[in-house]
Order: sequence, then structure tokens, then C-alpha cells
Amino acid sequence: MLMIPGDPTQDFTPAFAVFDDSVPALRAFVLRHLRKDSVVPAPPRAKCDIVIPIRVGLVPRPDNDYDSRAVSVAAPPHHGGSVLDRHMGYLYGSSLHIMSESIHRLTEQTGTPVGCHGWIELHELEDDGYFYEEEDGQDVDEGWEPDRDRPFSWAEQKEFGYGIGSVRVLLPARERVRTLVDDYLEDRRRTKAAGATEQPSGTASTPPSVVEQGLRRALSERLVILMRTGLHHRATDGTWGRETDRDRARQRRDAEALPLLRAWDEFRERPHGFRGLRATTRSVYQHTRILVLDETGVEVGRYHHPDGPLTLVDERTRAEALEALRTHGVDVDEPERLETLGEFPDATVVARNGIWSIRLSKDGLPLSALPEAGWYDPDSGTLTVYAGPFTEPMTVLLRRHGVSPLLVTRGAPREDVERHNFRATFAASEVSPFSRSSRVTEAVRRLIPERHRRWLNAKPAEPAPSDDFLPPLVDDAADNTYYRRALESLFGAPVDLEHRGPCRLCGRSAQSARPGLYYCHGCCGLAQNGVLRDNGADGEWTEAILHAVRRLAAIEFSGPPSLAQLDRISVPFTDASLVDEALLCRFLVPRPGSTLLSTRPARPARTWTEWLQLADLLKDGVRSSMGTVTVATDGHLCRSLFERHVDDFLHHWGVAHEPEPHYPRHPELNTTGLRADWRLADGTFVEALGLMERQTYAAKVARKRELARLAGLRLVTVTAQDLHRLPEIFADWLPPATR
Repeated sequence: MLMIPGDPTQDFTPAFAVFDDSVPALRAFVLRHLRKDSVVPAPPRAKCDIVIPIRVGLVPRPDNDYDSRAVSVAAPPHHGGSVLDRHMGYLYGSSLHIMSESIHRLTEQTGTPVGCHGWIELHELEDDGYFYEEEDGQDVDEGWEPDRDRPFSWAEQKEFGYGIGSVRVLLPARERVRTLVDDYLEDRRRTKAAGATEQPSGTASTPPSVVEQGLRRALSERLVILMRTGLHHRATDGTWGRETDRDRARQRRDAEALPLLRAWDEFRERPHGFRGLRATTRSVYQHTRILVLDETGVEVGRYHHPDGPLTLVDERTRAEALEALRTHGVDVDEPERLETLGEFPDATVVARNGIWSIRLSKDGLPLSALPEAGWYDPDSGTLTVYAGPFTEPMTVLLRRHGVSPLLVTRGAPREDVERHNFRATFAASEVSPFSRSSRVTEAVRRLIPERHRRWLNAKPAEPAPSDDFLPPLVDDAADNTYYRRALESLFGAPVDLEHRGPCRLCGRSAQSARPGLYYCHGCCGLAQNGVLRDNGADGEWTEAILHAVRRLAAIEFSGPPSLAQLDRISVPFTDASLVDEALLCRFLVPRPGSTLLSTRPARPARTWTEWLQLADLLKDGVRSSMGTVTVATDGHLCRSLFERHVDDFLHHWGVAHEPEPHYPRHPELNTTGLRADWRLADGTFVEALGLMERQTYAAKVARKRELARLAGLRLVTVTAQDLHRLPEIFADWLPPATR
């Protein structure tokens, strides 16, 4: 047996996965080595005090249904029996990453069994819980049968004098194993080349693979035994054998799958609820991701660059997601005629490490927590499903992803997958309502009602700077254009680059755009983007959001604000505490695009209008073809929310305004009685231009502009894009404190 050398002081010492069918081989191997004269002090990296050194075989197992890279940990060949008889367990996936390729290559090219060193962990009997249970008079072995969790009885361990722990193998680092194997195979090749001229004619140049032949023979013998047993049972009682735990587990999975088929029929009939799908490319550290997002920032899907597939959290969105990718410039083909592939499940594909895991969707759970229903191996074209009724839906799902499986098999989930699926059954939504954290001080948090303060997600603040010393600026608006734009956008004035002071919200060094109002880059960013996000569920944070929306409407706008208006602070800058509160309320307001969930939410994220309605700020709104007709705070009827925002702004700041004044008559330009939206006290006409994309509307606006010019009227026009600039547009009519 070719032994892979290892260094106990620095190499990896993992255990391996033991299954119930390999327990007999494990017991035979360990009990054979239990000799007192074999016990030695444990190496430095061991997790025990004493061990028994061992040698084990490492056998490639391409017959493994789950992973063809699998490597069996087996007793050495001289222990007797076939490879299957000596099989004790499988290396874990993390160990396969280190060893699999090298072991397969070494075995195939030499035809010789491969092994490595390791040890059996031992510990003092007093360290075992059974020691104290026995002292209390309990028969700790009553009803005991060997299994993977407890392969050795307490009596066996007492007889030996030590508790028996895990069997561990000694594995060098991946590159070292590769180097060792490469060097050995190269030396072997040179030796064979040197002796090639002396080799008798007709002699095989490569020895037969003893390992592979042994595995094939053992599998054949096992199959013969199973077939004989099955035929005997079939002839005796009409069945192929006694019902096993595996049979019962398969029947249970099939029974649990049937209600899902009915639920999927209903699922496919319902609309998916995502709006405005668009694709975007994001690169982080040269890793490119192409995401499909909806208008609220929910990650509906991901195109795996460069050749796909397109995986989605909701398969109903595939046609729209493909169109979004094409609009984004991604050359992606529709897999087949999607309308012919309508029997898809409510499931998603998670493509990682070359394997496609098929997960059953569950609202509010991240992809990693979803239960697995099967998996697909693109290399072999094999689809494995865990329940028979899933065969057709999962095949359709893969075809919608652009692949047709060559083989569909039924398999049982691994035990770790079983545990994962069990946890997923009872898992609650794990999507946090937080998208960011803040560092606002405790004193500032008092501006928010106590029951809502926790939703500011404040982390421990830095110590407050003294009056005589301020730490250096983390961001300087003179150099950081993002910081400068944030300050100027929020406060509508240029940044004072000469002075700095403590941020009024968190205490860090900051600059200002208004005298005495110092706010750092981090707090400005949170005011623009929010700490909270709409996670598709409601909780105590929902009340915090509604409080913030209502409070902003009261102190800044005298009515429901638009999202654009939140980009500008509109309270008197002479009231610093009110400015602080206005900023904190913005922390609590979720913004579109701040969601960024890779999870299907329980409900679609709310639009801004829906948040205003939930806050009871649009009680009287009526939808029309021109917009939402609503009554402004001052009682004026507005034909759209856009008009309402402007009217409420004028009312809030005490700017006298008369709605719908008539333009002067004109024989060509005004024969139908054109009206403006408002007339201010000094005779200025104001127009809110909301439908400029309509040709007839734009033509009417052009006539109004010409009428105003001919009549010598001052005309102020406002578009939806100007809502954050209303203080500037109406600066001539506002009190000095807001300019």
C-alpha cells in the first residue's frame, strides 16, 4: 500500500463521515487495534491526550451516487475482505478538496492501493458522561446496538480502560499532496522508461488496477447477493424483500410531495407581484454579477456570468427577467418555448461548486436555508430527485434553465441534508429589516419616541470629542465629492470647507453647509438611503416607519411628501433640534433600491404611495387617468399627487396661492379658457408640469408659455424632477430661515 506521508505537527487531522452500513467495518478495525502497548502520547494538534497510531486505506469510489469524487476510508487490504467489507466511511467534502484528485490519479496510474496515517482518539473514562450515569446505578448499555453515533458499548470501553473517540486521518496540505504525487509518478515514469528496452515483448506496460478490479468484483458480488435475496422473497411472499427504513423514508417523501403538486398548480395561476424588472451589472474585486432586480431592489434573479444559467427566486418571472437581460445588453436565448413548459414547481436553483441544488421556495427564507428537493450534475447530465412525484416538475424546471437531463434518478438525501430540510420546515423568516446601522448618540435618540428608537439600529457611538480637540475628518468634502454632494443636496447650500465640528448625530468630525449644522458623511448617507428596508414582512419596525412618515409630513410638508422631497431638509435651519429630528426620521424611511433582498419576500415591497396610504396620509385619494385626485392640506383640490406636493409646500411655508387662475384671453392662443395651476400673491403664475411626455399636453404648455410672455406674466414651472428643489424655485417667496 502506497502511504502518503504526514506531519502530525502541522497537517490536517479530520475525521470522516460514518454511516450505519459502515459501522461493522469501523468496529472491527478499531477493536483490532485496541492494545495497551499501542497507546502513545497524542501529537500536538490532537484533541485528546493519548492515541493509537493507525494506517488506513484511501479508496476512490466513483460508484458513489452523490459525488463521483468520493474517497472511502477503509481498513488496509491485509485485514481481509473486499473493498466494501473494509469500508468504514467517506472523507468529508472539505477533505476531498485536498485529496480526491491526487488519490484518484495515484491509484489509476499505479494500480496500487493508497493509504495514509492517522490515529484513534482515546480519553479517560472519567471524562465520559456514561461514567457518572453508571455510578448512579444506570445500565448505560441497556438496549444498545452499534450505530454511527455510538459504535462502541460502555462495557467495551471499560474493558479496554479508555474511552474511544473519533478515528482521524492525517492529510497534508493540498499543494504538498500534489507535489508528492507528481514527484512519485515522475520518478516511476522515468524508471519505467529506463527499463523499457529490457522489458520482454508482449509484457503489459501498465499493471492492472488492483483497486479498481477489487471494487468492481465486490460490487458485483454484492449485487448477486441482493438479487438472490430479492428473488427468494419474491417467490415466497410476492415482494422483493422486507420493508426497510429506507423504503419507509422514500414512501414518506413521496406522500409529502403530493400536496406540493396541488399547491404548485395554484401557485402558477397567481401573479408573481414583482414590478419593473431590470438587470444591472455589479463588480466587486473583479467578480462580476449580473442581477435582475425589481423596482424596490429585490433580487429576483441572477445571471451566472458568462454563460448562465439565469436562476430566479420566482420561476413565474422568467419571461420578464429574460427580457430585462436583453434590454441590459446580455445576449441570452430563451431556453425553449416557455409556454410549453408550464408545469414548473415553486422552486429555485442554487448553482454552486459545479452542482445545481434544487430548493423548494419558502417566502422570507434566504436561499441557503431553503429545503433541498434534488440536485443536478451538469457534468454527467444526471438529475437526482428525492421524491418520485418531483420527477416531471423538476425536469421541466431544468428545461426552463436551458438544460435537458440525460438521466433522472431517485435518491435519498444525505443525512446532513435531511437535518437541514427538517430545520427548514420550522424556520421563520430570517430577512432583517435593517439594511444599514447607525452610530447616533443616546442623547440624540431621545428625539425619537422610545418604542421606535431601537429601529435606528444604533451601534456603540465613539467617545464624544472634547471642545478643545476634534479627531481628523474621516471624509473631507474638499476631496470626497460624494460627501460634498450629500451635504449640498440635503441643505441646499455650498459646503463650508474651512470649518469643522462634531457631527450633531454621532459626534464624529464633520463639516456643514449651514452655519452650526455639522453632519458627517455617514449620517448624511443614512438620511438619503435609510437604515430600514422593506423586507416584505411587517413587525414593530413598520410602526417606526409610519411614525417617521407622519412626523415628516407634519414638521416639513404639511401633507404627504414625495420621495424626491426627502432629498432636501425643509425645516427652519435656525431650529437645530428640529433639523436633527428631520434627519433621524429619514433614517427610518425605507427607500426604493435599498431592499436588496436575495430572498423572495412574503409580500411585494410597498411603493411610496402605499406607505403614504398606510400612514393615513392619503385617505381621500381617488385614482384617475391623470393621477390620484386628492385634497391638499389647505382644502385645494389637486388632480395628482405631484400637484398636492407643490400645494402643500406653498401652504406649509405660508406662501399665498390661488388655485386655477385664468390666463388672459387671446384670439389664437387662448380660446378655451386656459388655467394655470396657481397664482401667487404678486401675480406670478405657477404650473406643475406632470405629463410632458404627452404631445397634446406639451402643446398646451407651449401655448401657456407664449401667453405669459405676451401678457408680461411671470411664470414659474415645476416638474416632478424639481420636487427636491422647491425651496430654491420658490426662494423669492420663502422666509429667510429656509434659504
